[in-house]
Amino acid sequence: MSFAHVPVFRSLPLTALTIATLLSACALGRDDRSADTTQAAADIALRDAMTASARAVRGTDLKADARWFTCPGGIGSRYSGGGVMTSPPGDRADQLAAIRDAVLAAGFQDATQVDGYVTAQRNDVDVSIRFRLPDGSWTFSVLTRCHTYGGKDRARVKSSDRHVILP
Repeated sequence: MSFAHVPVFRSLPLTALTIATLLSACALGRDDRSADTTQAAADIALRDAMTASARAVRGTDLKADARWFTCPGGIGSRYSGGGVMTSPPGDRADQLAAIRDAVLAAGFQDATQVDGYVTAQRNDVDVSIRFRLPDGSWTFSVLTRCHTYGGKDRARVKSSDRHVILP
């Protein structure tokens, strides 16, 4: 047996390894869709989840907004926001089950891993829903993945303007 061609592995400096890890975790290439399309997908997902939930538990007073944020580490941008809904008194576990069923029926995939919390996904958009005890409301959050944008999209995602989704 010959060991003449045994590969020699050299360790990467910690900085290079850290950068490689960060780059692999982010979508650094230009997004194949515009910032407007990403924003519209998130707005529609949040609106659909909130209206489906409201129908399921007779919720009222729906309010929601979102805006662009810089991703952690300054690499790319993501669109994020949230909303709130009031519901009549009732068993919160039953309401949560009704909300989960309604959101899944609205075309989302269930990504829930925690009791008392609904996380659903549709078209690279995450929507999370939970009950907020202090004021008795249901809260919603929406979040897209990090992407980099160029040109006119870059100016749009650098803006911190708030976008009203509901009412």
